[in-house]
This record gives sequence, C-alpha cells and structure tokens, in this order.
Amino acid sequence: MKTTSKIKKTKKVKYKLPFNIFGILNEPATTYRKELFRHKNIILFQGDVLNENLFDKEFIDLIVTSPPYNVDLKYNSHKDDLTYEDYLEFSNKWISNCYKWSKPQARFLLNCPLDKNKGGQQSVGADLTTIAKKIGWKYHSTIIWNEGNISRRTAWGSWLSASAPFVIAPVELIIVL
Repeated sequence: MKTTSKIKKTKKVKYKLPFNIFGILNEPATTYRKELFRHKNIILFQGDVLNENLFDKEFIDLIVTSPPYNVDLKYNSHKDDLTYEDYLEFSNKWISNCYKWSKPQARFLLNCPLDKNKGGQQSVGADLTTIAKKIGWKYHSTIIWNEGNISRRTAWGSWLSASAPFVIAPVELIIVL
C-alpha cells in the first residue's frame, strides 16, 4: 500500500500598511534606531531614548516601559548608580522625549519602584509621577503590582536597631499617564 501526503503550502501574508498621517510606518530604519518587530500597524523599535532625534514627529499611541531603577545593576549602556538628583534629571530627559514623540491622546505606562532604600530612602514613584506631570503627561491611575517574591519585608539600618529599620515594599507601580 502506497501512501502519499500532501504538504499544504501556506501563503505568506503581506500586510498592507494603513494610511498613516504620521508616516513612521513607512520610514526605513536608521543608524540610531532599529526596528525589532512589525505586525500590521504595530512596530517595536530599539534605540536610545535620550537621543532627541530618534523620531521627528508625534506618532506613538502607547508607551509601556520599565526604566533602570538606579540600584547599581550592571547594564551595557547605562550607569545605574547615579546620585538621586542625576537619576531624576536622566528621567526628566527620557520622559520628555517620550512625550514629544507621542500623539496628544497617547497613554504612557511607567513601571517603577514605589520607593528605594539603596543609597538613601527616596519616593521614586511619586517623584517620577511629578516629573511626568510637569512635562505634560496627564495622570490617570496607579496600578499596584504585588510581585509576591520578596523574601523579607524589613532590613536593619544598623545592626538590629529597632529604631532604624528600612521597610521593603513587595510591590512595584505601574503609573498610567
């Protein structure tokens, strides 16, 4: 008995890009930004958000980001142990660029720590929200993301000193602007 199987050829679908008054869908990649993914009218870019020339027009509908937390992690491209003032200045620059490239009705979802203890106690989430609002983003809501993976809730500021513990929040924020 002879069996034959037919292999069905799949037709490669080429999406017709929609008319786009912002033109970014039809622009080629540049030396300072790389297109990583494209599906219909969704494009994922990789580039340096501090480069003001990364994009030259408002075209973004949604930004979802988790920037460096400034807790001395080793990145290839970013110094992650800035003074807190320098970290806020760095954040002001990249949040400003995101605002500049976004459509007026765009949403900005910023995943950041509630606060930090390393290098001194700071209210990171509140400070980044304030910066974003000063730039022009409109605050909508805050989502509390309970990670559930922190093994301890406190750390002693000095050896077993009950008067100086650091509370470790087991949550991160997703600020909706």
